[in-house]
Amino acid sequence: MRENETSAALGSFDGLHAGHQSVLQSALSFREDGLLPFVLLFDVHPQAVLRGAAPPLLMLPAARDARLREMGFSVRTVSFAQIHDMEPEAFVRDILCGTLHARAVSCGYNYRFGRGGSGDADCLRRLCGQYGVQCRICPPVEMNGEAVSSTRIRALLEAGRPEEAAKLLGRPFSFAGTVVHGAENGRLYGYPTINQHLPQELVTPRYGVYVSRTFVDGVWYDSLTNIGVRPTLPDGTPVCETHILGVDRTLYGEQIPVELLRYLRSEKKFRSLDDVFRQVRLDLDAAFAH
Repeated sequence: MRENETSAALGSFDGLHAGHQSVLQSALSFREDGLLPFVLLFDVHPQAVLRGAAPPLLMLPAARDARLREMGFSVRTVSFAQIHDMEPEAFVRDILCGTLHARAVSCGYNYRFGRGGSGDADCLRRLCGQYGVQCRICPPVEMNGEAVSSTRIRALLEAGRPEEAAKLLGRPFSFAGTVVHGAENGRLYGYPTINQHLPQELVTPRYGVYVSRTFVDGVWYDSLTNIGVRPTLPDGTPVCETHILGVDRTLYGEQIPVELLRYLRSEKKFRSLDDVFRQVRLDLDAAFAH
């Protein structure tokens, strides 16, 4: 590969969904020209600066970056505060070409950059042409007649539609949280669970019970996950409780990944714990009985 010359993937890449994959594969394809692929990311979400709050994430940054490296990218992070007031030409000239040695860039059709978002994809193409940089603008990836986007995926998850979200993501929505101690009522009734708190930055799926898969000791296990506030024994704290089929050991303190596959039902308030675990048996039958 040419020393220091690179192929840049530009975008927010929250979730690495099907639309993002189009841009990423475009950037990777320039390896055939001897260019080193990298993804340009910001230290904070642009909306946190421009609008005062970032949208909920589909994927935590550490997991996203690990996946990008598995795909063959290096990850370059720049300060958004440093560049968000730059004129579009200065961004292309000084950052992409000067600092990052880009000789090819790939972005989505709706990419914006420069002061106040004044640069769009056509502007990027024009400026890249001036500086001898190849520019590839990827068209929208559509499913069911609508462009795949992080906003659309978040809405599906918040509506309890993980199967549709998975089609847009290219994989099931997942989270990984540290297993914490709970009341251990499930263990008393023969249905032990792991308790996890959803990371605050992550999108919160619709409260309720999900068919899920849980990754323990290198193996994916069928599981049942409840996300919510446990209205029968409320303490006001949202929690994820997962009963893992075939795993019977404590996992306290471990980071355990859980994938949400199918929404089963909404949360209910029961009269007693006996009623709670009668419902758990029914949920397991509904989820896994064939």
